[in-house]
This record gives sequence, structure tokens and C-alpha cells, in this order.
Amino acid sequence: MKKLALTLLTGVLALNLAACGSTSGNQTDNGGKPNQGASGSRTYFMNPKSIGPAYWAAAEKGAKKAAADLKVEVLFNAPTEADSSKQINMIQDMLTRKVSGIGVSPNDAKAVGPVFKKAKGQGVNIVTWDSDAPDTERQYYVAPATDQEVGELLAKTIGEEIGGKGQVAFMVAGLGSQNQIAKSDAAKAYFAANYPDIEVVTTVASDDDQQKAYANAQNLLQTYPDLKGIIGFAGGEPPAAAEVVEQAVKAGTLEKNQVAITGIAVPSVVKNYIKNGTIKTDIIWDPGKLAYVTVYIMDQLAQGKEIKDGMEIPNIGTVKVDGQSVFIGTLEVTNENVDSFDF
Repeated sequence: MKKLALTLLTGVLALNLAACGSTSGNQTDNGGKPNQGASGSRTYFMNPKSIGPAYWAAAEKGAKKAAADLKVEVLFNAPTEADSSKQINMIQDMLTRKVSGIGVSPNDAKAVGPVFKKAKGQGVNIVTWDSDAPDTERQYYVAPATDQEVGELLAKTIGEEIGGKGQVAFMVAGLGSQNQIAKSDAAKAYFAANYPDIEVVTTVASDDDQQKAYANAQNLLQTYPDLKGIIGFAGGEPPAAAEVVEQAVKAGTLEKNQVAITGIAVPSVVKNYIKNGTIKTDIIWDPGKLAYVTVYIMDQLAQGKEIKDGMEIPNIGTVKVDGQSVFIGTLEVTNENVDSFDF
């Protein structure tokens, strides 16, 4: 996100996450009866990677709306930084509280395996969202599209913008996050197959820390003077890269459009960069819709209902279900449509 004007960033990205309110259940080892919160209502824990970025703030709004629409209770919380051990501790606490279901965006796909197994043993459904942990006991994964599809789309976008050749750097939120690994691997494979003259020079991780993302972008420009493109695979990376590039252009150390940027970012955060052409195309999905669907899937599972392809979710629409994956679709944000997004 913006770092130079960190106060502006902080205003846009800071969020006061809170729990949502009220009712519905899940299969547990409690005599086959549904798990319920202390109030007797179905209670779900939504656990993003961290608290702070605008992406997760938008997701929280969707989770709250689902809570109200479904008349269930939704608790939305995470560590202030992307910390796998702290995330696991939170999940453990919620298992002690005997919530009806847990929706997790894992910081480390492998590290959550044991706690997911424990959840299954207690009859608590685990649904991953945004980032998956496929080799665990989770029931479903809610995503915009496959990580391969998103990674390939990002690679195609930057490849076209830089004319199919040159040095490209990857910026990710975490090196252990399954979605970051899968998307970046897909992008590399796409370059190898379609743009052999594009060289991926490095991958840097911010751990969902906006200041670190900004510093990473600065280091990229200093270390790779011939850099032609940057792909940001998480919400904080594209705006951080855009701010650094804009400052370099103003300082005269870069020419305008010398470094192309694309990635995944909340439209409201990158709107100005898209308007002035620093970012030409942003790939996104509605994080609020992603969270809403996650709560809905957990509530369906809690009631023993079937999750099937083409299912219509009230207030959301039709979703694609492929095996244990639920897809809501992606969006391309450009100068022509950026004003139409309300998140």
C-alpha cells in the first residue's frame, strides 16, 4: 500500500475488526448434535491471515452480512501480523469454545494440518478460503478461481504489458502460503510456455506487512535496474510497488511506464494508481463475497445440507463447485471500470 504517504495508507487500510452477530449449527462428537455457541446459536469463526489490510476489512463486511442474513453468529479475528503459530492458537481457542465451524485462510498450509485434524475429531467443519491447505482435513476451499488460473492470468497480463520479454519480480504475502506458492508457480510455468524471454529474477515476501512490502519494492528497483515488471500476488503488494514506482518517476530515477505493475488488490486502494496509469490492470474478486460464501458453506455443512455445483446462494448468485472447491469468479479492474467498485 502507500508507504510514502503512510498516513493515507493507514487510514485506508486500518480496520477495527469486530465480531458479528447471531444463530445456526454443525455436526460434532456431542452425541451427533450440532455444535452451538454459548447463546445456543450456531457460531462460526472466520480467521483471515491477519488484521489490518483493506482486503480483510472488506472480507469482514461480507462475513457480517452473512451473519445477519443467516441469523448466525460470526466471530472474525486474526493476529495483527501474518503469524502461523498465533493463527493456530486462535483456532485452538475456538475449538475449546466449541464453535460450529471454522473458516481459515492459512498462513502456512502444512502447519495447520494437526489442528484441522483435531477439529475433525471434534466434529467441527473446517472450510479454507482465499488460501488453501489441500493436504489436510478441511472440508471445502472457497476461492475466486483455481490458483493456477489466477497465476496464469497475472502472467499473461504482465507479459502483454512488457512486450513478452524482460525481467519480472514477484511480490508475495508469505512464502509458506499455499495460494501464493501455487499462483506464483503457475505464473512461472506460463512464462516458460508462452514468454521464454521473460526472466523471473526474484520473489520477495512481505508477511502481509505494508511497510515491508514498500521496502521490498524499493529494494527491487535498486537491485534490478533493468526490471520491466512486478506482479503482486497479494493485496498489499501492488499498491506498495505502485507507490515506490511513482516516487521514483517523480525523482527522475525511472521513466513513466518503465516498470509495469499488475497483481491482486482491492480496487479502492489502487484506484488512483489505475487512474494515472501506473497500474493498467488489477485482478481481483469481491473479498466480501468470498467471506459471505464461506460462512454460507459452513452453515450448510452444519445443517447437513449438500454442497453442489450450480447452487444458488441468496444475495450472492450461482457458484461453481468442483470437488471440494467452491469458486466465485474473478474480476479485471481497469481505468474504464474502477469507479464501479464499492470496495
